[in-house]
Amino acid sequence: MVTFKSLFFALSAAVSALAAPGTNLTARAGTPSAEGTHDGFFYSWWTDNGAQATYTNGPKGQYTIQWGNGGNLVGGKGWNPGTVDRVITYGGQYSYNGNSYLAVYGWTRSPLIEYYIVDNFGTYNPSSGAQNKGSVTVDGAVYDILVSTRTNQPSIDGTKTFQQFWSVRRNKRTGGTVDVGAHFRAWSSAGLKLGTDHYYQIVACEGYQSSGNCNITVQDTTGGGATTTTTQSTSTPTTTTSTVVLPTPTGNCAAQWGQCGGQGFTGPTCCQSGTCTVTNQWYSQCT
Repeated sequence: MVTFKSLFFALSAAVSALAAPGTNLTARAGTPSAEGTHDGFFYSWWTDNGAQATYTNGPKGQYTIQWGNGGNLVGGKGWNPGTVDRVITYGGQYSYNGNSYLAVYGWTRSPLIEYYIVDNFGTYNPSSGAQNKGSVTVDGAVYDILVSTRTNQPSIDGTKTFQQFWSVRRNKRTGGTVDVGAHFRAWSSAGLKLGTDHYYQIVACEGYQSSGNCNITVQDTTGGGATTTTTQSTSTPTTTTSTVVLPTPTGNCAAQWGQCGGQGFTGPTCCQSGTCTVTNQWYSQCT
């Protein structure tokens, strides 16, 4: 994540020693980090133990998280491996006080990419700390497309340098249909190429130095009717359409080594050359 140690990183290797895959977690203070399968779904839960936090696997695609103020944590349910054309429908309750995200989240390898489709967020908007690559209208709203670079940061393959791809919804919501493939195609049109080897793909809640709770249920509705921006008869299979708008090149992009992002920054978020690299929550630089 742009703002804090990439909260959604998998830590799959690290947590495997803490809990065997398939462990059925129950609600208790300080639920330990774990990942595996439960009732037909993949789940991932990670915490730095900096907050009083509990994660509970419910039936099928349902899970709950409750956390107190402080620390880093992220968890959710979905599928492993991820796919390039999944349609996800989810719903439930989500509340927060401070920094928090609700997003479709996953990783690829070859190359190593961390990605987010953010439907809701707290006090920090990730759009303010990454390089703008355009926008896409899909799933009934406009999402900003962004890219950022993490240098020597934790990943599913240990400490690595990798890119993060983002779709951030302008009109926040908690529940609905996410056409993952439409977002992936929009990223590709913007020059953002995912890896060929997909790791997990989940709907996750996370928190950083915040408090909150979520109760989310996810399901795979691929082929079952995704949100559409066109009107069709009931006898016609429903398909999702999307419109990608790429940023117009201008002379107002930041020069090399100039600032291109950060919380509260109101200047240019593009670079005349190179990549907008996140240094911390408050500062991104063209490198």
